[in-house]
Amino acid sequence: MKNEVTIISACEHREDKDFEPMAKSLVHSIRTNGGKYKDVPIVMWHSPGAAPSEDTKGWLGNAGCTVVKGEPLGNGCEVIGNKIIATSTPVSTEYAMWMDTDMYVMNAENFEVLLDKQVDIAAVGPERAIQRWAGPDHEHIWKQFYEYVGVTPPKEKFKEGMGEGDTFKDYISGKPCTFYFNSALVFFRTGRGFPEAWIDIAKKIRNSGIEQCRHNFTQTALTVAAVKTADTYEQLPSTYNAYWAMYREKSFDASILHYQSNEGQIRAAMGDDPRLKWNV
Repeated sequence: MKNEVTIISACEHREDKDFEPMAKSLVHSIRTNGGKYKDVPIVMWHSPGAAPSEDTKGWLGNAGCTVVKGEPLGNGCEVIGNKIIATSTPVSTEYAMWMDTDMYVMNAENFEVLLDKQVDIAAVGPERAIQRWAGPDHEHIWKQFYEYVGVTPPKEKFKEGMGEGDTFKDYISGKPCTFYFNSALVFFRTGRGFPEAWIDIAKKIRNSGIEQCRHNFTQTALTVAAVKTADTYEQLPSTYNAYWAMYREKSFDASILHYQSNEGQIRAAMGDDPRLKWNV
């Protein structure tokens, strides 16, 4: 069971942000709350010049992690593009899963449900999808994206899925919205060309000049790459990417908490909850 999936994340020490404590907390949460998947292989990626300390490397090694160095995306891309390169790390398992560093596994049962899914790609949708990239006002932009990179739009490619055609549901309103994946958590079948497609499409979209593409090219490219390479896909519910800033107390019942540097507030609110530990 433990060899079915490899989890990939980032552990970097940069001037603008130190990911080392977050990376250790994420690993601890997987090893503690991951249920039957608590012993999965974990890869911690860093870019040149942003390597974690030797102490952190030692801690990660003792926790069964592999620390790897890779080159950033290039082409003038922002740091957020690094996750695209990290997911291309070769692994020996049938599935791989990217998780943002500031995430914390809370519920083993739901974590196992995710990893038991036999789909090519599963990811979370965007919060406030109607307002951000997935509403009717953005349909013309998505049409340009698909045409620019030569990928058949999802409504034409997928015959089955959530809702009708390419329809997903907005987290907040519950209304139908355009197919759009958030890159906080991406679960994908290896050997199908998804990481390579994500890199290629990100470079094209980032430099295309299409309206609004430069800021959100990582998630836009993820969506188009999923359409290009996946035969089956699934949008995961918000519990797999529960924002503390948005849900607060409701987040405690989530599968995976996306705390976004709100450790202090969460620690104060949760008290002695045995599932959560920051100082590891």
